[in-house]
Amino acid sequence: MSVYYYHRKNKKRYTITPYVVSCDIAGGVDKFYQTATLVISASAGVPYDTGERIRVYTDSSKLLFEGRVFKCERNGDSSVSLTCHDNAYYLYRSEATVVSQEITLEKLFRRMVEELGQKVGYVAKTKKKYFGLEFVGETRQSILQTVMGMERAATKKRYYIRANAGKLELRERGATQGVVITRGTASEVRTTTDAQNAYTAINYTAEIESGAKATGTSDTSSTMRTVADYKGPDTIGSREGLGSSIAGTDKWNDLMVKVGKEKGIDPLFLKVIMTIESGGNELAIGPPTRYGQAIGLFQIIPGAVDTPVDANRLRTAEYNTKKAADIFLNEKGNAAKNRGVKMSVGEMAHFWFGYLQTAEALAYKKLAETLYAGFGGDPHSLITNPDKIPSGGKAKKSESKTTFPSVDNIRLGSKIGVIVKEMSGKFASIEEMNAEIEKLQKTLLSEERSVTVSMMGHVAGIAGRKVEFDTTIATAKGTWYIKDHRHTIDQYGHKMNLTLSKYDETPEPEYAPPANSEFGDEKPVGVKGAVLPIDKGKYKVGAYRFKSVTFYSGGKPTHAGIDLLAPLGTPLKAVTNMVIMLNDYSESYGWWIIAQGNLGGGEKQFVYAHMNSRSPHKAGAYVKVGEQIGVVGNTGTSTQAHLHFEVCDPVWARGLTNKLDPEKFFDF
Repeated sequence: MSVYYYHRKNKKRYTITPYVVSCDIAGGVDKFYQTATLVISASAGVPYDTGERIRVYTDSSKLLFEGRVFKCERNGDSSVSLTCHDNAYYLYRSEATVVSQEITLEKLFRRMVEELGQKVGYVAKTKKKYFGLEFVGETRQSILQTVMGMERAATKKRYYIRANAGKLELRERGATQGVVITRGTASEVRTTTDAQNAYTAINYTAEIESGAKATGTSDTSSTMRTVADYKGPDTIGSREGLGSSIAGTDKWNDLMVKVGKEKGIDPLFLKVIMTIESGGNELAIGPPTRYGQAIGLFQIIPGAVDTPVDANRLRTAEYNTKKAADIFLNEKGNAAKNRGVKMSVGEMAHFWFGYLQTAEALAYKKLAETLYAGFGGDPHSLITNPDKIPSGGKAKKSESKTTFPSVDNIRLGSKIGVIVKEMSGKFASIEEMNAEIEKLQKTLLSEERSVTVSMMGHVAGIAGRKVEFDTTIATAKGTWYIKDHRHTIDQYGHKMNLTLSKYDETPEPEYAPPANSEFGDEKPVGVKGAVLPIDKGKYKVGAYRFKSVTFYSGGKPTHAGIDLLAPLGTPLKAVTNMVIMLNDYSESYGWWIIAQGNLGGGEKQFVYAHMNSRSPHKAGAYVKVGEQIGVVGNTGTSTQAHLHFEVCDPVWARGLTNKLDPEKFFDF
């Protein structure tokens, strides 16, 4: 083993091998980065400090670990303990915001590494495209883990991330050969089969609504209003495009009727709130707030309601809708009763907002009332009015409970006996119940199998790689995969302990698919889905365009955008769905924002400069296409009221790099 310590200020490399008592290097597939813990007998004049680099080489001079010191502990006996992490640690700790209408795992990985200023090594090729990804304020590791989980679900391929020689790599799990384990190299091979956490049977008690039909066969959906029945305005207050939002909710008409019957709540009222909150997108997610994030069709914030909700299920349309109905009828309904307020459409919409007496809250109430009236309804009617529920009245009470035969793992049960788990559920039909039973059958726990190996250390003993067992080791046949690794280097040499699992048993990080944009799995927004930053007829194109400037610097135009002349106070619009990345003031750009979204089939960043005042949208806020984000001004280095508008490939830079001609995307 050779260990080197690099001190940037001194510009010196220290060979600290003679002082290293032990070095432990650990990592796993469920965590991107590796950690090296070094115990050093004496500082010997070496200026140990956080931020400095450490490299560990094997006896064969192969690089085993490279990273930086994150924790430095000095003991009274002059010994030193260093905790070091490799470069993938920055993915684990750094937060990011992602709004992308179309992206692959490969491109997402490259972008995130480059944004951190890290070097990109080998990157596996991935072709699966994901549309409408939206993450706000999540760590890069959690974002990548989510998309890696989606990749596994879509393509059955698994990936892992590793730092190698200072570069970050994305590799397919098991694609790279690890080590061959023989009797001569392994000091111990332990195989484990564990049934301690297994159930061998599940008794399911199902409550089925009397006379119910299978989901999707409701004969009452025709009585539910659709976008064709809406006669109200398309724009109410600051909300535009309401017709398309209503159309998005039409596919959930059967669901709203079903929930309306079951809960005794007006399904048309549910439709109105769904239109406002998500436009029918069951995967919608709002920006972070101090209470948490709003999730699903009705944008429920788990931490802001008294009704118990499972945050992981809020992106399931039926669960979200039922929970919304419960919240309206119980905690919101009780709040209305306590105030002596009728549970009318308008008042309950007001309660959904929080029953604040602010302009925004009252505008929300007015929006709901206008939408409801647009369908021909009376916004002063009660949301519990049975007459408003299509095909008559509240749902019938379930007439019976039936206990169905156990879901069994017969093979395991014959070995260890019957260990029963009691479960229950309420269903609208036999078909729904059978579907749930089928899911349970697939998830019924079997024995866990694992193999642990202690052997001589090898640089290829890294989590994510394959392991082959020599035929002389009968207890662990076939191909296994390294789940976790730990390398120990001390005076006795280099040893490693590996935890292995079969491919289908290697754990994946839990993930929930991110919120799609309002376009769902459709094609990217592109130019056709975009709007101009200022409405046609309200501006004139100024003299300064991207390509019309005759003065050049290094072959690039000195004016990186286009100037649109317009009166002070002219509204500025979001050209596409996007997240505000920066909202600030500068001497040159005045009040300005940088926003990120999709344009022309790829991610772009947009600059709006010289605004009259600060944009009302804070950094991290999500804005939809066409939404007002500010007004034309004359702040900063500007001689007349205008918008300086830029388009660039992420990430925007103050120099003239990666800027694009806006007129390639917009017909000014």
